[in-house]
Amino acid sequence: MNALVKTVPGAGAQYLQVDIPMIKDDEVLVKVKASALCKSDVDVYEWTPVVQNLKLPLPKIMGHEFLGEVVETGGKVKGINVGDHIAGETHIPCGQCNCCKTGNPHICNNGMGVLGRSTDGAFAEYIKLPALCAIKIDNSIPVEHGAIMEPLATALHALSKAGVSGKSVAILGCGTIGLMAVELARFLGATWIFAVSTSQFKLDKALKLGADFCINNKTEDMVQIIMEKTHGLGVDVAVELTGNEGVINNVVKIMKPAGKIVFVGMIDYPLTFNNYMLGVVYKELVLTGIFGRRIFDTWEMLNAILETKRLNLEEYIGERLPLKDYEKAIKLSHSTAGRVILIP
Repeated sequence: MNALVKTVPGAGAQYLQVDIPMIKDDEVLVKVKASALCKSDVDVYEWTPVVQNLKLPLPKIMGHEFLGEVVETGGKVKGINVGDHIAGETHIPCGQCNCCKTGNPHICNNGMGVLGRSTDGAFAEYIKLPALCAIKIDNSIPVEHGAIMEPLATALHALSKAGVSGKSVAILGCGTIGLMAVELARFLGATWIFAVSTSQFKLDKALKLGADFCINNKTEDMVQIIMEKTHGLGVDVAVELTGNEGVINNVVKIMKPAGKIVFVGMIDYPLTFNNYMLGVVYKELVLTGIFGRRIFDTWEMLNAILETKRLNLEEYIGERLPLKDYEKAIKLSHSTAGRVILIP
């Protein structure tokens, strides 16, 4: 089969012919129908510092966001059948550690597997994965839309952890997950939604998806605008997706006392909080992070939301390209509002 393989440390990857994987009793073999290019995949391709620090085992097939059709199941697999459409839960928990046994398998701390990093991923014609991590998706959902279920579930996890119903929300960063968070915040019953980005194009899309106020952080004063619009109180919830130290230091200034900040964006250098005592301690802010999706709470909630057919998933598709055109996809990913979809 054809696959995009990270073969050695350093920038780049190779489009190669490799063997179709053989499955174990607890695994499924999936024919990939469509995959999506995530910023973290671009980081692997470009070999950024955050990836270098992970010391990934190479070679590995890249990619982790996908939808596929099950073509083979292991002897011990139950509840998943040949012909089912599935998305992949990227995190592969051990099932034995304290995290796994106390309701947090998505942050398993016992050598958790990660698709496309510690195990072979989805930028290929076929992928194998534990049946535990195969999430059934209704076969009526277009395959390109199914390929973006994983980031959509990440946005949902962030908002669910914050509890946004009846609350004002600031979404900081309008990449694909940020835009998804805007629409989901509206669906979940947020009051005022502030979208913040340095891209006017992405802000225009955020407005279309349900944001009440769009702030260009390159030309406008985010803190001033949000504090004015909230009558000096600040927002109840902020979801930080930029991983930018300047934005992180400003977000504490826009928070209502006892508000909650959910950190999603990755950062690859030591972070300095300039206003920690006054901005965080004295305001009793709740700071939390998320890593992926809750297994399986988030997925169950997402499937219920999808049944309503109220989300316009086409808004999150930037481009469609054959997998062999991965170099073009990498370039487009830096400017496209939405995922680049790769077809094997």
